[in-house]
Amino acid sequence: METPDPSNSLITPSLQALVSEVLDYAGLFPPADLSLRRALQNYAEYRHEQEAWMLSRFVLPVRRLSDLGTHRSLLKEGAPYDLSVLGTGGGTVDTFLKAFERDLEAIEAFDEAHEERAQVDVMEVPLPDTLVGGTQAEGTDFLEAITRTLVTTGTAKLDLFFEVPLRREAVAGLPALCAAAAEHNSQQAVPARTVAGLKVRCGGAEPTDVPDASDVAALIVACRDAGVPFKATAGLHHPVRHYDDGLDTDMHGFLNVFAASVLALEHSLNQPEVQTILFEENADNFRFLKDAFAWRDLTVSLDDIRHARDTLALSFGSCSFEEPVDHLRDLELL
Repeated sequence: METPDPSNSLITPSLQALVSEVLDYAGLFPPADLSLRRALQNYAEYRHEQEAWMLSRFVLPVRRLSDLGTHRSLLKEGAPYDLSVLGTGGGTVDTFLKAFERDLEAIEAFDEAHEERAQVDVMEVPLPDTLVGGTQAEGTDFLEAITRTLVTTGTAKLDLFFEVPLRREAVAGLPALCAAAAEHNSQQAVPARTVAGLKVRCGGAEPTDVPDASDVAALIVACRDAGVPFKATAGLHHPVRHYDDGLDTDMHGFLNVFAASVLALEHSLNQPEVQTILFEENADNFRFLKDAFAWRDLTVSLDDIRHARDTLALSFGSCSFEEPVDHLRDLELL
């Protein structure tokens, strides 16, 4: 069964551009906490739904890769599966690199076992604690060690997204970390063995897990200025910023985050200007036109939206595919 083509529907082209392949399905993780089989079955079904064009990779811990062998039949259907794995990580550079080498061995074993039916081409992993808020030189040395490990293990392609906690010293160190990632990316051959980017957590089980809009804006601007991509995760089930009764706090919206990113790139917005878009709670101020997207008096063309999505704001992880889709329907955008 072929994936439905959004161009054949009445969905506004600018919405298609902004949220195409935007959602990495993470049904294994809280609060969904599904079994591997159920999550994989869901993902297989979502790939054939009308909104499948919004779906990106299936997310699982690297330690669960070997478990996919018992569900091989689900991987035989449709196009090959693209997977993003959560790496083991480590608090120091040395412990990180040792775990990273083991993770690469698990990925290689999986790729060999599943041949052309599934591939791991992205890893998301916490930045070592000792590098949080560190210097550009420290980041550069770390990424050089990463490259040596990839070469030694013979890994052909694996993009890496380092999760950074948005606490004070980490936010202050974002420009240095992004500069190191940009330097690393610029030295890659074509095609690149690995592109380095950042990952931001936008929510969690506690109110304190939701980062301030000013800190999310700082990450967007730092990545934009350095030309480094980022991924987001957690807390982005709703399109627009809103108050959550369960957590008793304001939650970020995925339209806010991705609109802020594409507008920041197109209009060279500063941190307070990006923060204003992240604070937007009126869905009517996000206007999806045939040939452009607009927020208040700022617009961005379809080509520039696609460019920003390809190079800056890549995707967000969610344990639910239905909730973001249903909320877009509630706004009459789908």
